[in-house]
Amino acid sequence: MTARAGSSRGGSAPGPAADICLIVEGGYPYVVGGVAAWADALIRASPQLSFHVISITISNQPRRRSYKLPDNALGVTDVILDACPRGRAPWPREGERIRDILGLAEIALSHDDGSAFEALIAELRVTGFGQAALLDSKAGWRAMEQAYHRLSPNCSLLDFFWSWRFLVRSLLAMTSAPLPRARVFHAVATGYSGVLGSYARLVTKTPLLVTEHGIYTNERRIELAVADWLFESGGGGFDVAVEPAELRSIWLNAFQSFSRIGYAAADVITTQYRANQSFQRADGAPSEKLRIIPNGIDVAKLAAIPRSDAPRRPTVVMIGRIVPIKDVRTFIMAVALLKDLVPDVLAILIGPEDEDPEYAAECRQLVRQLGAEQAIEFLGRVPDVMKYLASSDVLALSSISEAQPIAVLEAAAIGLAIVTTDVGSCREIIEGFSGDPVAGRGGYVVEPCNPKAMAEALAKILLDGAMRRQMADVMRRRVGSYYHKDRVTRLYESLWAELMSPARPIVAGGVLEKRQ
Repeated sequence: MTARAGSSRGGSAPGPAADICLIVEGGYPYVVGGVAAWADALIRASPQLSFHVISITISNQPRRRSYKLPDNALGVTDVILDACPRGRAPWPREGERIRDILGLAEIALSHDDGSAFEALIAELRVTGFGQAALLDSKAGWRAMEQAYHRLSPNCSLLDFFWSWRFLVRSLLAMTSAPLPRARVFHAVATGYSGVLGSYARLVTKTPLLVTEHGIYTNERRIELAVADWLFESGGGGFDVAVEPAELRSIWLNAFQSFSRIGYAAADVITTQYRANQSFQRADGAPSEKLRIIPNGIDVAKLAAIPRSDAPRRPTVVMIGRIVPIKDVRTFIMAVALLKDLVPDVLAILIGPEDEDPEYAAECRQLVRQLGAEQAIEFLGRVPDVMKYLASSDVLALSSISEAQPIAVLEAAAIGLAIVTTDVGSCREIIEGFSGDPVAGRGGYVVEPCNPKAMAEALAKILLDGAMRRQMADVMRRRVGSYYHKDRVTRLYESLWAELMSPARPIVAGGVLEKRQ
């Protein structure tokens, strides 16, 4: 079953009630890997529970399923951010109300604590307004002009118009989504997922769990910093003290506001490691709502994969999309330096190149420029990643942003030493954490964007077989004790059961309520 957003404001999608409704942005079941793989594994790990998936996407993203839904997944509801309902046409004297509603939308897109979003939902449900009244009317245009002068007078009106139109349409799409009947809504991120989860929480009074892998605002900040589609006026000149409000700040403020909205509505907020919680608190998450649940992997299955003892060159493997956030260029430069320290080294890059073909082409060109063709191989997608992990000596990760990389955990379970940049929970995985029953390091952590440091760390491991084997043993034991999928499944099932409990008080808008 698939439903699209916009059929009726606050309505319910048809079909039986689910135990858990997962809300996923831009991924499952249409995209392979990352959060999509996590969501699929989460559903399959609890076959006694039923799930419904809300998949948030945009109209030009293909919606051909890359995953076959598990038997306990009841259906998928697609919410298309740029396909909001038209709603009813406004009456001639409703201009002031349109401006008031768009004023609430402006707060929700800039500095909301959840209260403006809640008021916006109430107004939309009462008026039945949608795109026709709020975006296509004269009053809607005038409200947009006023928002432009308040939020981003330094950029062109045309550029602001298109950003405003998309962001407001996304709010309308999320607050008109058909909601499946469920006992718990589980948003996998803040951002659009958190906003839609907040809408479900406020409308249905059903408990909301928000899980953040990476910190959404940090990831969007990185993406926006390198986005070439955003207008920059240069209004600040060369004065470092001048910070004109540009479109980048408009988008970033919107995502920060989305996080606060999600945190305010959530009953519980989980993340995968301790360092993330400081970012969550900085973005407005109440400490009493915060919990940690790490990623889980099938340790027994991975540990049973035999390590290849066939003769090979000293081999480094990196697994991930060939995109800027993975900083593949730094890895390539590190390997170019590494081959002077370990002359016969082989570096294998496994991951798709179609997400950013221009960047992938630049990476291949860099290999040629550095004369590293004999040391670096691009394999693209491969049918069996484990085959390559089992025949490598060390896993490398050069990302400038990560949460808790599954590739690192899987490599650890198979028995590889690891070199990563100091991002996400990589230091915890490699060096341990407070209360870790396993002592020792399983590799090296280096600063991002430092090819020399990465090359030297890789060389130390490749040139010292005893140290490499000791690090591999530490990695196996650490992931087996803390990141085991059965342990993680029990943590989620326990939390869902707690949220479903009729005796548990629930919070909406900061007010304790009793479950009906």
